[in-house]
Amino acid sequence: MPKHIVYITTDANRVYLEAGYCQDIALKLFELQNASSSFMLRGPKFSRIVHTEEFDSYEAADRRKNELNAYTRMQKEKLIRRYNPNWLGIYNIEPAIIKKAAVYA
Repeated sequence: MPKHIVYITTDANRVYLEAGYCQDIALKLFELQNASSSFMLRGPKFSRIVHTEEFDSYEAADRRKNELNAYTRMQKEKLIRRYNPNWLGIYNIEPAIIKKAAVYA
């Protein structure tokens, strides 16, 4: 059974906050960090996921996402600070270690 995740993401300066939905949080973080500038010419460049909530059904997750989008900035900040007071990125993508193969001739 897939898990349904509602997240709040922000930019490097914590100016913008946006709630979203996904099923694979690692993939969503990768997409946020590697967003092409051609798609996002103007507007915020989201780089960190600072809050997540998991749900069993899509309907519950969608309801919560809409509820979070209706929150004021102060309410979102209060929610984030309760679980993540330093606004650290919750998920980190570790770069794949590339090993060079030694070839002896």
